Amino acid sequence: MSPDTRARFAALAARHHLSASSLLAKMVDEVLEANGEISPTSGGQRSARESGGGSGLADRLTLRLRDGDRALAVQRASARGMKTGSYLTLLIHNHVRDAAVLPMDELDQIKVTNAQLAALVRQLRTFGMPNTLPAPPASDLSEAIALVRREVEVAREVTAAIVRRNLVSWEAGHA
Repeated sequence: MSPDTRARFAALAARHHLSASSLLAKMVDEVLEANGEISPTSGGQRSARESGGGSGLADRLTLRLRDGDRALAVQRASARGMKTGSYLTLLIHNHVRDAAVLPMDELDQIKVTNAQLAALVRQLRTFGMPNTLPAPPASDLSEAIALVRREVEVAREVTAAIVRRNLVSWEAGHA
């Protein structure tokens, strides 16, 4: 290798905060991974999917993010109280499986909201039965409260369904 090429390679490694040998090792690993498993005795090659038998290292994946994506992923993961890798794994899982699995913290928040909606429905049920107002205004008030109670109950049922679907996904080990 020419001295100029060595210097350019060392500068590239330094730009990525690596030594030249570390960068070279990463490059070799990337090339070998991209070309599948090569058997020293057969001279042939097999892809990771053919050799892995289903899980393990064949399920590992290295991603290259565009400029700024990592910072945004860290920010979003942090807002959800998750590690960046866990957040990205959940994001990919939801996309490839067309699922809507929520992080456990968010699922717990929805459970609390659902309990609060159920309590509100119970309170609206008691307010919907006024016994001190004259008949016409009480009827209008009762109808309004009944309408609000139905809307709140629909919202509670929707959130309960989301919680059920997510619990099934978490229990099935898909998250």
